[in-house]
Amino acid sequence: MRLKVIACKVLTRELGYLSAACPNYLDISWLRQGYHDEPDRLRAILQECIDKIDSGDDPFSCNETVGEFDAIVLGYGLCSNGICGVRSKRYPIVVPRAHDCITLFLGSKERYRDLFDQTSGGVFWYTPGWIENSLVPSETTYAKKYDQYVEKYGEDNAEYLMEMEETWIKGYSAVAYVQMPDIAYPDYRGYSRTCADYLGWDHHEHKGDDTLLRDLIDGNWDNERFLVIPPNSTCEQSYDNSIVKIKD
Repeated sequence: MRLKVIACKVLTRELGYLSAACPNYLDISWLRQGYHDEPDRLRAILQECIDKIDSGDDPFSCNETVGEFDAIVLGYGLCSNGICGVRSKRYPIVVPRAHDCITLFLGSKERYRDLFDQTSGGVFWYTPGWIENSLVPSETTYAKKYDQYVEKYGEDNAEYLMEMEETWIKGYSAVAYVQMPDIAYPDYRGYSRTCADYLGWDHHEHKGDDTLLRDLIDGNWDNERFLVIPPNSTCEQSYDNSIVKIKD
C-alpha cells in the first residue's frame, strides 16, 4: 500500500525506526508537538493538510510521482477531540483507537487504562519525543519560562505568572518514562530521574510496546484497535471503550 502519514513529532524516533522495516510505501509529514492543547487549531491544521493532499497540492507529498495513496494515516490519538471533524474527499482516513499518544507508546488502550487507574492519573509521561519536542516539567523548563516572562512582563509579573502556571503540577506525583524496545536512545531515563528528583515526584519506568504503531503503518487495521473513516465521512468521540466512531 501507499500511505500518507500525518503524525505528531513526538513519534519521530519510533515511526522513523519502524518505517525502515515497513512493507508499505510511507509518505510522512510531521506536525509540531503541542497542538493537542489547542484542539480547534489542531483540527484546522489537519484539515488543511488533508485538503492539500486531496487536491494534489501538498508540498510534502510525492503522490504525483509515485501514484495515488491508498489511505491517509493519522499518527494521533483523540488528542482532546482535535481529530474529530476532519475528513478527506478522496481517501479513507485511519486513526488508532487511543485517547492520546501514550497509548501508542504502551501498545494498547487497555494497558494505558490499567496504568492510568493504578496512578489515578497522577503521572506525567516522558518519552524521547516529548523530551526533545516539548517543555516537560523540569528545572530547565522552569528557568526558560521564567526568563521569557521576565523579558516580556518584568520580574514581579514573572514570579506571579510562574506561580499560576505551576499550579497544575500539583495534580501530579510521578514521572513515568517509557523505554521503547530495540531502539538505542540517549540516556533520557537518567534525565527523567533528574526531573523527578527536582519535582519531588516518584519515578517509574515502563517497557514500551510498538505493536500498535507498527500495525498502524503496516496496514493491520482490525476494528478493535483502529477506525477506518471512509471518504467524505468523519469521526467523533464515542464515550466508550472504542474511543472514536464514525459520525452519523
